[in-house]
Parts: sequence; C-alpha cells; structure tokens
Amino acid sequence: MQSGNGGKRKKPKKKGSRFLQNAKGFAKQGIFGRGTHIDDEQFSYFINILDAMKAGLSDVEERVNMANNVFDQTNEQEIRLASNQIVSKALESLIGFVDAPHLERYFIKFGENLRPMCSDRFASHVLQKMLEIAFLRALGKDAAQKPESESDAAKRPKPDAAQIEEQYNLETEFSDEHREQCRQFVVRISKFMLNNLEDFVWDSCATHIMRTAILCLVGVHVPKIAFEKSGVDMAKYRKLYTVPEEWHEVMKEFPQRLEMWPQFPDFPYEDQTSALLGAICIALGVVDKSMLKHFGKKILMESFLKPNDEANPDDNDELKETKNEIKVDKDKDEEEKSATKTKANAETEPPPESEADVVLPKVFHYQSAIILLETLLSVAGAKLLTQLFAMLFSGRIAHLALQRQANFAVQRLLNNIHEASDLESAFNELQPYTEELLQSGLTGVVSALSGACLRLGAKQAQMIAALQSALHVTRDKEKSKMFFTCLIKLKPYEVVVDDQSTFVHLHGSLIAQHLLKFNKPIFLVNSILELPAAQLAQVFNTPNGSHIVDAFMQSTYIGEKSRERLIRQLEGFYVDLAITRHGSRALEQCFKAAQEAQKLRIAKELTSKANMTKGSPFGQLIYAKYRLDTFKLSPTQWQASLSQKVEEEQKPEKTKKRTASELFKEIIN
Repeated sequence: MQSGNGGKRKKPKKKGSRFLQNAKGFAKQGIFGRGTHIDDEQFSYFINILDAMKAGLSDVEERVNMANNVFDQTNEQEIRLASNQIVSKALESLIGFVDAPHLERYFIKFGENLRPMCSDRFASHVLQKMLEIAFLRALGKDAAQKPESESDAAKRPKPDAAQIEEQYNLETEFSDEHREQCRQFVVRISKFMLNNLEDFVWDSCATHIMRTAILCLVGVHVPKIAFEKSGVDMAKYRKLYTVPEEWHEVMKEFPQRLEMWPQFPDFPYEDQTSALLGAICIALGVVDKSMLKHFGKKILMESFLKPNDEANPDDNDELKETKNEIKVDKDKDEEEKSATKTKANAETEPPPESEADVVLPKVFHYQSAIILLETLLSVAGAKLLTQLFAMLFSGRIAHLALQRQANFAVQRLLNNIHEASDLESAFNELQPYTEELLQSGLTGVVSALSGACLRLGAKQAQMIAALQSALHVTRDKEKSKMFFTCLIKLKPYEVVVDDQSTFVHLHGSLIAQHLLKFNKPIFLVNSILELPAAQLAQVFNTPNGSHIVDAFMQSTYIGEKSRERLIRQLEGFYVDLAITRHGSRALEQCFKAAQEAQKLRIAKELTSKANMTKGSPFGQLIYAKYRLDTFKLSPTQWQASLSQKVEEEQKPEKTKKRTASELFKEIIN
C-alpha cells in the first residue's frame, strides 16, 4: 500500500497541544512566529490573547470585547499581521465574535489581495474562517433546515467553542446591509476559486478555502476552530442550512469543469485533490443526486478501477478486461442485469484462499483514494452504491476487511448498504472470516455487519450463529451460557473463562445491542438473564455496557416477562448503579420499563440507603428526579404522583407543551 505507514491509517495530530509552548521557546531566540516579522511587543500581546483563548472565556460578551480590541490593534496592518503564524491563530480564534465594521474592513483588505492571501500558509486560515463566518451571518438562524427541538437541546452536551461561535453568529441581530455584504463575500470568494481552479487545485492552502466555499454554497457548515476538536468530531452536531438557489449553480460548475480535465483520473491519488473531490461529493449529495450519480460513476470508471502501476502486469490485464466488460453495458436494464450476475457469481464462488488470488484495483493501494471512496459510499444513492459494491468489493470484500487500511471502506459500505441482496452477498463472503476478524482486532467490520443485518432485516440468524462459532460457545449448554460475556469482551470462551475483569469492548457492546434488536434475540436474552446479578451490575456500570440496557428495554422483540426478570434480577444492586455516572443511566432505563410494583421496590431500595445514594452527585440527581423524599414521607402519595406523571407523558404532543420552569419544577423543589 502507498500509505507510507505500513498499511495503517495515520493518526491525526493534536493541533495546538504544544503550539504555544513552542512559540514561547522560539521567542527567546528572537523568532516571533513564522511568516511576516512582528516585534517583541506585538508578539507578547498576541501570545497573551492566545493564552486567554486557550484557557477559555466565561461568556460570549468577554469574547466579543476581546475580539473587537484585538481587531482594533490590527487596523491598517491587516495583511501583514494575518500573514504571521501567531497573529493568524489569534485572528482565527476571534474573528467569529467581531462586530460588523471590523469584519467588513477585513472583507475589503483581503479582497484587494485575494490571490496572495489564498496561497499564504497563515493568512489563508484567516480567510477560510472569514468565509465560514460570512456564511453564518448571511443566512441567520431561520435558514436552519431542521430546527433543534427542546428534547434535542436537552440531550446535547455542554456547547464547545464551535457551537458557541455558531450560535452567536446565527442569533445576533446584524443589519440587512451587513448580511448582504456577507452574502456577496461568500459568492465572490467562491467565484474567485472557480475562475482560478488551475492555480489553486494543487495549492495546499487554497484547496482548504475551496472546499469550505463548495460546502457553504450548498448550506453545509463545517466549523474550523483553533485549538479545538477535529472536524470529524464537530461534524456530529453539524447543521444544514437553506441557501439561495443561485449558490447551487455556482457549486455545480466545480465538478463540471474538473471532470473535463485530463488529470481527473489521478485526483483521488493525491491528498489535496482527493479531499476536494470528497467535498464535491458531499455537496452534490445535498443538492443534486442525479449529478452525484454521474460524478461518482466517472470517478469509479476512470479512476478507482485503474490498475495499480506497481501490480503484476497480468493482474492489470485482468482488471482492464473487467472494466471493459462493465463499460459495454450502458443501458440501465443491462447494467442491473450485469450487477445481479456479478453478485450471483460472488455468492456461488468460494472465497479466495490466498492473497495471490485477489486482484485489487488501484483505489485500495492509496490512503487518500480510500478516504474518498468512504465519502462516496456515505453519500451515494442505491444504484451507485450497488455499482461500487459490484465493481470494487464483490469477490474481494473478505480480503479487504482483513487489511488495516481498507477495512474502513468495508465498514462504510456495510453502514450504508441499501439492498438486501448486496448484504447477503457481502455476508456470504465475510461469514467464514468472522473469527479471523475478531482475532486480528478488526472488530469494526463485524459490528458494521451486524448493524447492516439489523437495518435490512436479513441474515440475522446466520449472524448470531457466526458469532457463536467464532466465540466457541456452540454445542455445549454450559458454554452457551457464556455467550453474552464472550460477546461483550469479543474473546473466545477459553480466554473469557479466566478473565475476571469488568472490561466491555466498544464493538462488543454495539454488536450486543444490534443482536438484542434482532427479530429473534432469545439466545442472547437467555444468556444475559442467566448471569449472576453482581456480574450484570458490573457490566452495566461501565461506559459501554450501560447502553446494552437501553437496547434490552427498548427492543420490540423482547417480551415483557424478560424485562421484568432482568429488573427483578438487579434488585439489591440499584444503589450501586445509582451512584455512578453510567450505572445511573442503566437504572433510569430499568425504572422507565418497570411495572408499578417493581418501581416501588426500586424506590424502597434507594431510600433504605439514602445517605449512600445522596453521597454521589449522580445519586443526588436520581433522588431528585424520582422525588424519593416524597416516597419516604408517603409511598401512596408518591405512587399517585408517579401515575399522574406517566399519564401526562402519554398525552399527545400538542397538549404536553410546558414552560421551562414547569419542566424543572420538580427538581427545583
């Protein structure tokens, strides 16, 4: 593989972890940041600003005041200071909180020097951040396509810097003139990038601005925050915004022009151009599925299916023949028949016995191309996904799953697969390798496979059987009782017997949750219920194990009697659960699913050791949430108020709306 790291995916560097420390060290040598020169006084000022930002400011008002003061200091020196490493970090951190006049001043100054600013390794970060802020201010909060409900807001953790900045720029009342200037800036930068594609496509600085512009034009916001989490982490709460239709047309010109270039087939194999194609695929997935299908198919046929330059010449000939055979079938009906035929052959033919039998297209030899393939798999429609599966994965998916780098693409395929027939074909190839995948530590593939079986309702019994065989718990009643323990640790029976730890594997927990939601989860349910209560409590007290209770209580295929039995089995351990972060979650799920009599027993157990329960912050929350002080005074009154609360929760949504003070009245009291 051409990844340069032994076939393993590179770990992202922690940005900013030692940046300030290194900057201060170089300052002692008279080096005040890379890029343009600044004097000692300016360096001290901006490094103190960065220290304050890194430590965190208490409220938005402080950030706004600091931002305006800093941007005042840069007056008439915008370009020079933005091109310095230290200053650019400070400007990038604060530009989201500046007042309209300061931001408009930067629009003008940068607009006069756009070409050098796009290629400057420090000022380009400021320009990229300006584009993001202009996008948010141009649209406002009313442009959000899916407004956040109160329940979603309650589930969201404490907002980080990216969310605070986004909220400020969306909700602050800016003048119509400023919003119009922001709109014009977004379009101007986007068209400038479009008109200078030849200069900027391979520019490591300018491509980041280009990708941000492409996503902004379709209403996708990806935060860029100095010293904060990576974009992948922050994408979890990313929103989609409604943008003017003319923005869509500007964005569509990017793929239309790029696909005409003779260098297009080589784009996936270079980091900068591969990331650019990925951004285009995401954007097309939002605004034009038909164009995405055409663009994705062009990438597939002209680039992904290219033979690897360093591969065996005979293998190259075989790949070319395969590609030519597929290209002949241009009609849609013939394409579907060809894909069906390929899948049928994959199901009947045995998996390859050695690596020499597997011919891999060029895409699987380059990390940048694999990442682009993952992006395309995540946004592709059903037909394009079937084509990707048939041409790239069918017949070699097991081999790819066992590779440290390519297995991520297999996981993405399984997470997005649409057709049950494709899943069955993939399952038939992967099933014989389940144990080998677990032994190799490539457990994400097995988790993705079980998730696909749940989502499409196919191969569920075979999935359970494959896991039983891989974990060595078949053909023996005593061993079968250990299925749940082996599953959450993802270790075979022989190893688990001597393992007394409380470790719960992340993918083991996810697989267990998937299996509990299968149509017939009885085998796993019995395995859980036959475990000692003390061991169950230990599992449910772990971060990964606590979520298994959610699946058990929420599954539509687990009977009421099984739920009651688990709740009854945990009696005597509810205090231990209540006083821990993750155990308290499990307790809440049990209480929610419990019958009236069981709720009384849980409340009695918690109040019998009230000091121990209230000695933990999590226990205090449980005590307040379920009003256990009322229970101690009058269990009858507590039970009546509990029944009333259940009735209110079961009312239609329209009659359930209450004010925030009413919602939290119980806790306040």
